[in-house]
Amino acid sequence: MNHILGIVASPREGGNTEILMERVLSAAREEGAETRVFTVAGKTIGPCTACDACVRGEAEHCVIEDDMQELYPMMQWAEVIVFGSPVYMGTMTAQLKCIFDRARSLWREPGGMLHKGAAAVVVGEGRWGRQEFAVQTIWWAATNHGMLVLEPEADVCAVANEPGDVLKDERALKDAEALGRRLARLNLSLG
Repeated sequence: MNHILGIVASPREGGNTEILMERVLSAAREEGAETRVFTVAGKTIGPCTACDACVRGEAEHCVIEDDMQELYPMMQWAEVIVFGSPVYMGTMTAQLKCIFDRARSLWREPGGMLHKGAAAVVVGEGRWGRQEFAVQTIWWAATNHGMLVLEPEADVCAVANEPGDVLKDERALKDAEALGRRLARLNLSLG
């Protein structure tokens, strides 16, 4: 059974990104995967200060005491992490960038990010809302951590302008469900 974590990096609670992520995770659960979700809405995750305390082992994860402390064990638990973000200025949200930067502390941890599967769920305004660039930045950040982009279709790109609009994007909804099923069925054994 795969352990799949969905990280929703939208500051809007119950927004389009969260709706789409739930489609992915629901389909994965139907296939037998165990899932968890972490949403940044209402949480505080500050930027990395480059103090290097995590590299020197001076803290369990990071010396910054904020909601990232809740996310570290979830990231270690997961075999696959689905990163969800609305498109902001043609890329991922600042909140997701902070998560990637702060996850640096996991490099020295057993069950860190190395060799975990990565997928992306993004929502942009309009069909040409820079979803493809947002996916690429997520993949670059994930591979920088040693994660594996699992397949060419390991992403879902949706169009939504207003809250709930993603429910009108039938293609994205089908893609989200298909992604969840594929992630649940993966054989992630590297041995």
